[in-house]
Amino acid sequence: MKRILPLLVLSLLLVASISCRVTRIEVTPGEEITLQLVIKNDENYERDISLSYWAPEGFEGKFTYNGITVESLHLNSSEEATVNFVLEVPEYIDEGRYYVTIYGSGSRTIQLDVRYPQTPLEIHPSLSGIAIEAGDTVNIPISITNELNSYYTVNLRCKAPDEWDCRFYDGDVELYSITIGPSQTTTLNLNVESDSSANVGYYSILAFFNDQSIEIGVKVTKSHRGENGRVEFKLVDKDGRGVDSARISIGNYTFFTSPEGEAVFEVPAGEYEILITKGGYYDKRIEDVEVKGGKTTDLGTIFMEKKAYYAEISVYNPRISAVIGERATFTFEIENRGYADDTYYMSVEGLPEGFYATFEEGGVTTSEIFVKSGETKNVQLNVYVPPTAEPGVYNLTLKAEGRYMASKNLSMKVVGMYRLYFEPEGGRYLIVAEAGGLKEFKGYVRNAGKGVTLTNLNVSVNVPQGWKCTVTPSTIPAIDPYETETVKISLQIPPDTIPSEYKVKIKIHGDQVQDEEEIRVVVREKSYATLIGVVVIVATVGGLVIALRKLGRR
Repeated sequence: MKRILPLLVLSLLLVASISCRVTRIEVTPGEEITLQLVIKNDENYERDISLSYWAPEGFEGKFTYNGITVESLHLNSSEEATVNFVLEVPEYIDEGRYYVTIYGSGSRTIQLDVRYPQTPLEIHPSLSGIAIEAGDTVNIPISITNELNSYYTVNLRCKAPDEWDCRFYDGDVELYSITIGPSQTTTLNLNVESDSSANVGYYSILAFFNDQSIEIGVKVTKSHRGENGRVEFKLVDKDGRGVDSARISIGNYTFFTSPEGEAVFEVPAGEYEILITKGGYYDKRIEDVEVKGGKTTDLGTIFMEKKAYYAEISVYNPRISAVIGERATFTFEIENRGYADDTYYMSVEGLPEGFYATFEEGGVTTSEIFVKSGETKNVQLNVYVPPTAEPGVYNLTLKAEGRYMASKNLSMKVVGMYRLYFEPEGGRYLIVAEAGGLKEFKGYVRNAGKGVTLTNLNVSVNVPQGWKCTVTPSTIPAIDPYETETVKISLQIPPDTIPSEYKVKIKIHGDQVQDEEEIRVVVREKSYATLIGVVVIVATVGGLVIALRKLGRR
């Protein structure tokens, strides 16, 4: 019955008594006390005696008689009864002095001094001194007994050296406050995590339980200052398969998982956020990863969720050269990394006017590629370069559009075909000349390439020893594609040249290309030598005729 107002008038009119041997008592917040009362009916007749009390706000009381809660007693004349008054002190109440008045055929006032004892807890750590390496973590069991007769709430905190960490745990649950029952004992763990950069030496950990505390000594036997820390984990998908080649970004460092999905790497000591990315999977972010120098942080198994639709294009030759007027081929594969099948519509962007492209799968021209989940298809992109194309670098974009669109940048360098051709006039590679004579003939220097201009062409001729040669012009600044320049070659043959066949080599050398042709020159004797021979023959024949006539007369 809470804060029942006393029936003062009624109590004064009745002749009775209430007695209690206790007039002052020390209690603690939350404690429950029992006071024994003797109630006597001083009248000469039987009657009911009401029981009540007054207490400050928050106090709860009740009367019990023979174990039963009562509010009144029926007593005969001069009869007395023993009643227990049970009072519960509020758990959250300021320390101080309080008064409670009890009514029942009289009244009694009890003084309550509410205060905590200096050491309400008995604290026993299982370890009072430990030796560790810098960066180690140790759990210290601590037994706590509540010596009060009430429930006691204990606020937990601890103090460790800078860059260290200490926390209270019950199993895997971190604690900052506990409530212990009367005379109850509980055990919790103090988790101490040392700094891997701590120097060798002695340190102390202070654990506080409200106003009580204990000290635990820590001896660091080895420091890992300046050393990298090791991080390891395994990355798997929902089927338990390792996720390979996933990109791991941690601080300014980048690593990748192995084909089995395993990751093992080292970074400087510190606290990091890890971002894991992989095409076809949702990004995975892990925060507050503590890396300790000389120690391994094992993150265990990490799961990545796969997307339903995702494709990736891998081009074997993303940069190629193409010749004007010919076909260029890119070879690539489409991998469906989603968990659903998909059909991809192929296209290429960035083709200049006059260019066109086709796609082939398995030798069949098509623009739609069906790929099952987890499978890969090999495809060819054929780009046809027109004869009118300009040399240069063309940036293209290859696209595969399905439920997910994949793309890849391509680069195609269009070049001309360098080809130089020399031909003597009339296609005559055999010419006839006389010893001591001058032989002139024309030749044609032709740019037979595609799409390119030939520049700085020098024409030179290698002749037999003693011969002289002039070339006009000997230098050609430039020849456009499919154009021809005429050169005039003059050969001066010495008079003493023995009639025979000789070789003359014509060389053309330019910035882009060079060519060499061979002309055969047949050298004959001069024409008057032939005439003398004819005269000698005629004279000889004439002499024979005259001689025969003379003989015939005889």
